[in-house]
Amino acid sequence: MTGEIPWSEITGFPVLSTLIGLPLVFMLAALRAEQRGLAWIIGLAGSLAELGVALFLLARFDAGTADFQFTEHTVFLSLLNYHLGVDGISLGFVLLTALLTVLALLCREVGKDGPSGLYVATVLACEATAMGMFLALDLVQFWIAACLELWPVALILGRWEGGDGAEARRVYLRFAGMGLALLGVGVFLLGLGHARATGIWSYDLAALLETPLSGTFESLVFVLLFYGFSVRLAQFPLHGWLPIVAAQGPPVTALALLVGMKVGIYGLLRFVLPLLPNAVHEWTALTLGLALAGLFYGAVLALMQLDFRRLMAFATVSQTGMLVAGVFALDLEGLSGTLLLAFDFGVAGAGLFFLAGMLRCRTGTLLLPRLGGLFESLPGPGLLFLVAASSTIAMPGTPGFDAAHLLLEGLIENRGPAAAIAVAVGNVLAAGFLLWAFQRVFLAHRRSHRPYPERPRPGWREHTLIALLCLVLLGVGFYTAPWVHLTRQSLFRLAQVYTPPAAVLPAAARPSTHPS
Repeated sequence: MTGEIPWSEITGFPVLSTLIGLPLVFMLAALRAEQRGLAWIIGLAGSLAELGVALFLLARFDAGTADFQFTEHTVFLSLLNYHLGVDGISLGFVLLTALLTVLALLCREVGKDGPSGLYVATVLACEATAMGMFLALDLVQFWIAACLELWPVALILGRWEGGDGAEARRVYLRFAGMGLALLGVGVFLLGLGHARATGIWSYDLAALLETPLSGTFESLVFVLLFYGFSVRLAQFPLHGWLPIVAAQGPPVTALALLVGMKVGIYGLLRFVLPLLPNAVHEWTALTLGLALAGLFYGAVLALMQLDFRRLMAFATVSQTGMLVAGVFALDLEGLSGTLLLAFDFGVAGAGLFFLAGMLRCRTGTLLLPRLGGLFESLPGPGLLFLVAASSTIAMPGTPGFDAAHLLLEGLIENRGPAAAIAVAVGNVLAAGFLLWAFQRVFLAHRRSHRPYPERPRPGWREHTLIALLCLVLLGVGFYTAPWVHLTRQSLFRLAQVYTPPAAVLPAAARPSTHPS
């Protein structure tokens, strides 16, 4: 059973409920704002306050224990179990969500007069539902938050789209609805298994860990949960919604997509791996095969794209394959690398999606053959592209370098050199399509003789966004040891489920395989 440290023993106020409730308060304030500029100021202030609470959580977090911290637990009407907690696995996702919300509101404005109160409120609603998922320790509570997230994302896709927004929203809702249905049935069956064993219905993580499933029933639940989370991850072959949705909409779509997709990796680590160990062992070969197929499929399709945002969509499919392979390495080092790489891909991917918005705003197109020679006129976006791409392809000095090293080490230890070589080759393909895109957009001579439209150069919001993204990527990249240390104890406890006790040593007793 997992241990818990209540919030009352650490600090004087419910930090985790604040992380969920604060965006909702500022959301209501933004909706009531009569002026667009005021709505944007309210939204930015709320996102900065949320980031401040997340940083406070980081400062007070005890990395020396695997227990859930700042926990809050209340039962409403004997039906709804409100149970929150944070550990080394969820902490990084909380920080990523808070950071990306700030960046989304700093990005270029929607409409000539700036973002409306409804737009700002929708961004904050996405943040609140994402926080609700990353902090939930009850599966029904997690599933309800996932269902609520559909509405702000659908509103973004339908109201502020460029192109066929209705089609993008329809595709997204169809795929997301299918994933939630599979997930909901799996959650129900988990509760049914607990009720059959104890006579009491419960969906609380701690209770479910005490009553493990077995046999065909466990395999059925694994299939439902895995494919439910795979839809959110855009894992091959359930990725069909992502290229359509990513090619549409404002840059804030990156917040909805990237944070929502990281929920899939979080769900595998938080619920699937600890609750269904026998089924995980049984299905590892298939899931690893799908991950590697998606890694190469996404990379090859990205090389063939002419639209920058479709290229990024297939790049994300390829990255998802790499992350899923790391999860099913089922090794302490592989899991550590996967978590760090998920954070890295989230920040770098957001940078590239936001960059797409800047390019379309200044050039009027995202078709690669119509772009070229932009580095001289847009050096800031060019630098952002180079730093984000370097982090994605695991160049030294970025968080992707140490993360990929750990992930490959875990694959070699538990899955053999063939899987590790496949992931390394996929990463080389990623270097190919990203660096080729950089060369075509910023360095190559432009083929078209038609001049770019006269548009203002990036303002202070864009430059602030570029500086923050580069600072986070390079800062974490040159000093990854504290971030790996934050996750070590929680992942050590998870790895013990899959590693013989004699092979798993406490972090202090093991040779250091991560940067010091």
